[in-house]
Order: sequence, then C-alpha cells, then structure tokens
Amino acid sequence: MEKGPKIIIEPPGPRAKQIIERDKNSVMQSFSRWYPLVVDKGDGVFIYDVDGNKYLDFNAGIAVNALGYSNKRLQEAITNQTQKLIHYSFTDFLYESTVRLAEKLIEISPINKDVKIFFGNSGAEANEAMMKVARWSTRRQNIIAFIGSFHGRTYGAMSLTASRPVQRRFFGPFVPNIEHVPFPYCYRCPFGLNPENCDLFCVDYIEEQVFQKFVPPEETALFIAEAIQGEGGYIPAPEAYFKKLKKF
Repeated sequence: MEKGPKIIIEPPGPRAKQIIERDKNSVMQSFSRWYPLVVDKGDGVFIYDVDGNKYLDFNAGIAVNALGYSNKRLQEAITNQTQKLIHYSFTDFLYESTVRLAEKLIEISPINKDVKIFFGNSGAEANEAMMKVARWSTRRQNIIAFIGSFHGRTYGAMSLTASRPVQRRFFGPFVPNIEHVPFPYCYRCPFGLNPENCDLFCVDYIEEQVFQKFVPPEETALFIAEAIQGEGGYIPAPEAYFKKLKKF
C-alpha cells in the first residue's frame, strides 16, 4: 500500500461527478460544499474518495476526528455498544453509560466549580441551550454577541451570528434583545486605532456607548464570544482582551 497521498485520476472523477449530480437532485442545497470531494472511506490520517484517490487529511471533519479514521479502539467501543443498545430516549429514561460519560467529562473539565453536563447534537444546539440557561438563571433578557461571529444556523444561534449577510438574508425577524459589538480585530481595527496604545478601547466602547446609551446592563444576561473567530477570518483576540472584558 502507498504510504503517502496518491491521485490516480483528476478529481472530481467520474464516480464523484455522478454522486454530485445525484446530491443536487435529492439533498437540500442550503449549505455550500467548499470542494467537490466525495469521500468513500478513511484510514488513519488518510481519506479516500470514490474514485480511489488518496489524500492526506488536514481537515479532520472540521476538527472532530482527532483519533483518526478507522481507529480500532473506537470501532470496538461503537460495535460493543450497538450490540447492546443504540437508543432508548435518554430524555425520558436513564442509562448508566451516559452517566459514566458525564462523570468522565466532569473529571477532566478545567472548571473548578460544580459541573453538570448537557449533551447536544451540535454547536448550534449548545448555543441555543446556553441562551436559555442564561436568561432563565439571571431573569435577564439582553445578550451581547460580536461582529464577525459564527454560532450556528438555528434561529437563536443565527441571531447571534454576524459573520456574513448571506447567513441572515430573508430570515428576519430574529430573536430579540441581541446586540452585536465590534470584535477586537487589531489588524483591521473597527475604530481605526493602534493596538500598541488603544488600551483595548473596544471594551470601553461597550461600557461607555452600548451600556450607557441603549442596552441596560442590569438587564443583560450573557456575553458570547469566540476566543478565536473562525468564519470571521481566523482572528484571535488579544491576550489581554477577555481579561479586561471579564473585569468590566
């Protein structure tokens, strides 16, 4: 077997082209694929397409396949569980396996306070739950999100998102009481300032303009932010930014 990547036919090959056309005719097209890669299987760090091309994969299913493809221990765990039980509505009944997983996640969590685990299907679902928890527990309704952020495509998560107009176009009105503020993008500062001497004015802006002009701070439940914006351009916040925001 070849040790490295190998392209035997220029992609997308004939088999891939057939599947691409079938996909267009049968699957909703509300999301765009970045490249016409039609995956057949994976092995370790390699992905194979349906025409036999082999790729060294740096994508990892958008950073979720950290154990590699066809991982033997993972396959064994999945096989054992499916032979025992696949599903019986955990929201209505209980299984020990779910409790054991929650206990393990608590054990390795970096949070030093009492922790309980919420299991979800996606980041969007997690963000929707976070909005509900914040509003319910604080009895406040306002949420602050950041320009350039991406938090998902369900209605609450889409209302938090502000990375590209196409994600929101024609879907309004959105979940109310969500305000967007500038993210600390020092390379292209939205305020035209210099990061060497601005003293993180983007935090001061929230305090002096947003909270003093139109968003009552005593009615604000939540700040939601990406430490590194993804869709916004892979933008890391300055090291001191969240420290100053947390202090504020």
